[in-house]
Amino acid sequence: MQKRQIALVTGDGAAPEMMLQAGRIAIHAARRDNLQIEFVEAPMGWNAYHRFNDTTPPESMKIIKDLGTVFFGGVGDPALDSTLGFQFPKMKPESRALLALREEMGLLLNFRPMMLLKELAHLSPLRAELIPDGGIKTVFIRCLLQDSYFGTQNLRPHMPPEIAERLGIKLKAEVTGHEELVSEFSFYRKECLEKYFRGAFSYARKLGMPLISVDKENVMARYAFWRIIATRISKEFPDVPCKHVLVDAMNALLFSPASLQAVIACGNEQGDILSDGAAAAIGGMGLMQSSAINPETMAAMFESGAGTAPTLAGKDVANPLGRILTGALMLEHINALNGAFAIRTAVERALKDGYRTADIAEPGCAKILGCREMGDRVFHNIL
Repeated sequence: MQKRQIALVTGDGAAPEMMLQAGRIAIHAARRDNLQIEFVEAPMGWNAYHRFNDTTPPESMKIIKDLGTVFFGGVGDPALDSTLGFQFPKMKPESRALLALREEMGLLLNFRPMMLLKELAHLSPLRAELIPDGGIKTVFIRCLLQDSYFGTQNLRPHMPPEIAERLGIKLKAEVTGHEELVSEFSFYRKECLEKYFRGAFSYARKLGMPLISVDKENVMARYAFWRIIATRISKEFPDVPCKHVLVDAMNALLFSPASLQAVIACGNEQGDILSDGAAAAIGGMGLMQSSAINPETMAAMFESGAGTAPTLAGKDVANPLGRILTGALMLEHINALNGAFAIRTAVERALKDGYRTADIAEPGCAKILGCREMGDRVFHNIL
């Protein structure tokens, strides 16, 4: 049996409970491809701070970079962000861990598949009759690098300090609230966008789906640039239907997702907001799955979009399905295709059999399971 080591960040809040289920299911399913997965723990987040005095210990970063693949449980806790994070702002793990990993590993393409089964229509504000019998599938691909999330930290060092001060350019950790002016850089480089759109169009071609490119071309220079690059790259993929939609219109379309069964290409900041909104429109964050991939080195991070749910920690009630489905994305990435298919089929079977965690249960549901029991149900559905 072939062996594969993968870095594991169990995370903060209720994430370790959910990752326990997702990890054992991934190991179990990978055996269908004659693959033995070994997780190597790489602590990050506030839990790591309590042990190592750092939310991103250098050894953890080294493990992840050396192995090239990380199963990431999620980091952050609002209570600790406002106490320890206020005292040590550079230790806030969302920026210190997540943004650092994305940049260090070159994780350009952020895949966020959205799935709504007919059986979960009660979760959505959509009328059930608007949901096709086969369900709804949309894949957001967020351009995970550059834009406003990296602009100031990447570009300010190239500017004379007195100019930066005059323009009010600041990192988040430097903001006090007493400034007269605060600004920041946002940018895209041509090389980055060309790589991004080639990856997005290639994925749309693989799925046999159209591509919708989202921008704010009518106002913002960087999104005028975005549309020009998207249009140019689309000519390399004449078999992939492509259209451009302003972010305003896309925001409204989130609540008619049957018309959005496509690959949605969106920028870093806009994609972050839109994909969370799409998850809410089709039933909440508990089922959200996510992967971030470097299309050149194939380094990858697999992180559910469901957050750390710190208020649920230790209660065995958190929904592990987003993490479990993210595990399927991870198996797909390492070519354990049978295992990935088995996980998705096992999750769908559990849902079609009426099993729910509390956050996705319809009124009067008699099959509400906790985190561990839902993990058991999916585990045993993998034949």
